[in-house]
Amino acid sequence: MLEHLLFAISAALVTVSTNLDNLAVLLGLIVVVSARRAAMGFIIAQLGILIVSLAIASGLSQTGILSWIGYLGVIPLVLGLRGLWRQFTLHGSTETQDYSHVSSIIALFLSLSIDTLAAMTPLLADSTTTFRLAALIGAVVAILGVSAIAVIGAPHAQSLAPRFARLERITPYVMILVGLYILLNTPTDVL
Repeated sequence: MLEHLLFAISAALVTVSTNLDNLAVLLGLIVVVSARRAAMGFIIAQLGILIVSLAIASGLSQTGILSWIGYLGVIPLVLGLRGLWRQFTLHGSTETQDYSHVSSIIALFLSLSIDTLAAMTPLLADSTTTFRLAALIGAVVAILGVSAIAVIGAPHAQSLAPRFARLERITPYVMILVGLYILLNTPTDVL
């Protein structure tokens, strides 16, 4: 039981550390759109990333899902082209890009969450079913926690966003630790 709790905490830490950049974006979005829409878009995108990670880790990569991951780059390309098109059609207007639709917010966070996918997939792949469940519970709790921090911190978003963006520098270290964990393949994850 203790091993499962520690594994859930590890997955939560991985999720939080790979979402610090998303937290800064989420705080910025809350200033522009409602906190409910921004948080809903973030949560849906992160749950989607977890589902894809679990699908790949469960062996569904033989069905071709793994070859489609590279196409996630289309999301930021489409958003960039849309923003460029709007910039030229508005003829120099200072209107900002419209993220009011939850689907736009989901697409934005999906494009920013490749690091979460890259960290969670091997973590889940190198685990038994019970440890996968513990990791998913830890990750979901972390996602809800990050959302709560953003919603609570919304009144202070302009001062908090740059601080969380600077914290993102620890993400590579967490990714290295996850990689080392996978390479070491400890005997505890097969119990």
